[in-house]
Amino acid sequence: MTISDHGVITYAYGASYYIEMAKSLARSLRLHSPNILRAIVTDSQNDRELFELFDYVINCKKEYGSNVIQKLHLYDYSPFKRTLYIDSDCIAVRDINFIFDDFKGRSFSVTGDIYLQAGDKDTFMDVDYVLNRFALKKLPKFNGGLYYFEQTNTAKAVFETAIEFSRDWKKLGISEFRGDGPNDERIIAIAMMLHNQSLFQDNGNMMRTPIGLRGSLDVDVITGKSTFQKYNKVVSPALVHFACVWAEHPVYYREVSKLKDLNKSTASQVKPGIFSVIKYKFGYQIALLSYIAKRVPKNPKYFQVRITRFLRQLPEQIQTKYSI
Repeated sequence: MTISDHGVITYAYGASYYIEMAKSLARSLRLHSPNILRAIVTDSQNDRELFELFDYVINCKKEYGSNVIQKLHLYDYSPFKRTLYIDSDCIAVRDINFIFDDFKGRSFSVTGDIYLQAGDKDTFMDVDYVLNRFALKKLPKFNGGLYYFEQTNTAKAVFETAIEFSRDWKKLGISEFRGDGPNDERIIAIAMMLHNQSLFQDNGNMMRTPIGLRGSLDVDVITGKSTFQKYNKVVSPALVHFACVWAEHPVYYREVSKLKDLNKSTASQVKPGIFSVIKYKFGYQIALLSYIAKRVPKNPKYFQVRITRFLRQLPEQIQTKYSI
C-alpha cells in the first residue's frame, strides 16, 4: 500500500448504519476538504460506493478485536505519514486543513483541556487507582472521536502500550464500554501520559459533540454553519461529532440528507411546517427514544448496567449540582 503524506482515516464495520455514517462523513469531507485523502477500515469490501467516496478501502482485521479496540490498531492500518482519525458519526461543516497545520509536529495528540487528578471521579475508570499504579499526577480526559498521530517511534509506542493494556484492562480499574470490552479513551489516556504526550487546546474549533447542549443545535453542512452552546461555552467546531444518542437526532438526519442531495436545488432547504418545528424542538427526546429502540434489543446487558450505574450515582449528582 502506498504511503501518502497526510489524510483522514475512519472505521466502520458490522451494522449497515455504521457504513452509512462513514459515507456521510466522506461526503462532507469531499465537499469541504477535497484535497485531503480519505481512508476507511471496513468489512464491507463489496460496497462499491465506498470505493467512490474513499481513496483507500482497507480490510478490517477481525483478529484485532471488536468495538473500539479496533481504534488501538490505527497506527498499523493508516496509509499516511500524518493521520487524522475521525469517528464515522462525525460530519465536517467546513475545511479541516487547519487541523493538520495545528497538530503538525506532535507525535500523538487529541483535543481537550481537562486533566483528571487525584480525587476526581470518572464513569469508566478508577482515577485514583490508575494514578497510583503508574505514579502519574494527572490523566487527560477527552472525546476519542478524533486522534492525530504521525509516523514516529513515540506514536507507535503509544499505540503499542494501549494494545498491551487492552489485553488485561479490567485489572487497570477500567470499566466495560457498551458491554464489549474497554473504553479506548481511558486506555489511550494512560498511554499518552506514559509517553509524555499532551492534549491540544483547540478552543472548540476542531471537533465537539453536542453532549451538554444548551439551546439549539445550529448546524448547516452546506453553508458551513456550526455554532452551539456546550455546557457553559459556545463552540464552533469544523467537525460536529453526533456521538451516541445524537446520531439519531433530526439535525443529523437533516444534514445527512443534504449531503446525499448535493446536486439537487433543494439541497440546503428545509421544508417548513408544524411537524418540522415540533421535530426539532423535541429533537433530543426523539433521538433518545430512537437510540433505545435500536440499541437495547441488541445489548440489553449494557443498558441494564448503565441504568443501574446512573441510579447509583444520581443522589451524589443531585447533591453536587444543587449543593444540598
